[in-house]
Amino acid sequence: MKILSFLLIFFISLPSFASDLFSNKTSAKYVIENAPSFENAICTFSQNKFMKKSEISLISGGDFEFMKDKGVIFKTTYPIQSDSYYTSDSNKNAASIIKSVANKDYSFLEKNFDIYYLKEENSTNWTLGFKPKKGSKIEDNLLSIQIFGNTKDDKGIISKMIIDTDNVKNEMNFSGCR
Repeated sequence: MKILSFLLIFFISLPSFASDLFSNKTSAKYVIENAPSFENAICTFSQNKFMKKSEISLISGGDFEFMKDKGVIFKTTYPIQSDSYYTSDSNKNAASIIKSVANKDYSFLEKNFDIYYLKEENSTNWTLGFKPKKGSKIEDNLLSIQIFGNTKDDKGIISKMIIDTDNVKNEMNFSGCR
């Protein structure tokens, strides 16, 4: 019964932690000083793309490769096989955001986004968020980006990412990172 009570309290508190993120606006300098560093990683991912207008969810998954200096590659293995490259050579806006976070170079992000950071007390869990600044070119399409993770051995491990646009809410979960 104690375990059930603990799990219930834990899961009830998760949404409030996520919703508190966007009330914790901060500076790039603060994030650079407090957020963990990232290293190259290979993980598996599962993804749920929710199409807002049609209320349809598309579920997929596969392998994910993070290269600190280049960007990311999604190798979808189900329901169909495909590769999506977000590297410096392709999808430059997405690659710029990924590389900026990974390398703690927030100059691009600070120009285009309001930055939010929240770290749970007495925990290694943290959340990093971005909302386009008013009047930016990105504001027309992107509502927010949330990156959830934890810190192990002073290195950041991303466990979940939510990209919210006018039409699609894309939630990606990462596991088995090495």
